[in-house]
Amino acid sequence: MRVLLFLTLPLATLSSAAHANASGGGADGSRTEQASVITDASQEADTTELEFSSGADYSVGGYGALVDTTVWSVPLDVKFRSGRFRVQASLPYVSIKGPGQLVGGVIVSAPGSTATVARSGLGDLNLSAGYMLTRENGALPAFEISGGAKVPTANSTIGTGEADYSANISVYKSISPKLMLFGTVGYSWLGSPAAYTLENGIAASGGINLRPTPNQNYGVSVAWREPVAAGLQGQAVVSPYLTYRFDRRFGLTLYGMAGLNDASPRLGAGLRLSIFP
Repeated sequence: MRVLLFLTLPLATLSSAAHANASGGGADGSRTEQASVITDASQEADTTELEFSSGADYSVGGYGALVDTTVWSVPLDVKFRSGRFRVQASLPYVSIKGPGQLVGGVIVSAPGSTATVARSGLGDLNLSAGYMLTRENGALPAFEISGGAKVPTANSTIGTGEADYSANISVYKSISPKLMLFGTVGYSWLGSPAAYTLENGIAASGGINLRPTPNQNYGVSVAWREPVAAGLQGQAVVSPYLTYRFDRRFGLTLYGMAGLNDASPRLGAGLRLSIFP
């Protein structure tokens, strides 16, 4: 009964623009953040750096409906890293067209829906911080702990009006001077509006990263998250990515995305242009 209610609620009450590491679905910046953290794991412990970035994220998928849902996001990101510690913030402008809803950071849709509604606006503010507990030392991998929070800054047609939180632990292990394995396991606490209940859940990802030169990273990751509500499917995606540091002041990150089940985006892509003042 709860799932039926959840999927038939009015459009305006079901939207959520959860983004970055506090989220995982749709066209979001979690892939670019992951690529950035992988680069951090290879840096020297005493490095201090400020980064501003922006770009675009895109995804499209059916999510069980009869028509597609398309999501565009244009974020403004800022990140500061000093030694083992990093902190970052992201505020996106989001545009959604179709029956699907961004809920708890993933897109869900009522089965068989044909509604095509367009809405756009400022998304939710996402904050995250991480600390590299250990650097690689011989056979020992690097470990990082991190946490995130979604501050409900979006209007009623874009956000749920509730805060979300997440906690994660990540591991990084080089298997050669240029090849690294990585993985993350986390848990998200989703704030539920009065009209419906969202489910807290586990998220996990893992992959491999190639670093042929100090200014280049190429890799692929697979990510999965438990359903955001009882009776819905979890989402699973595979994402190739690359990062390139042109020089001391400019960098580029690109990623692609493909869903591994019907509940996931069929296709997605994104980019970030970074400035290091």
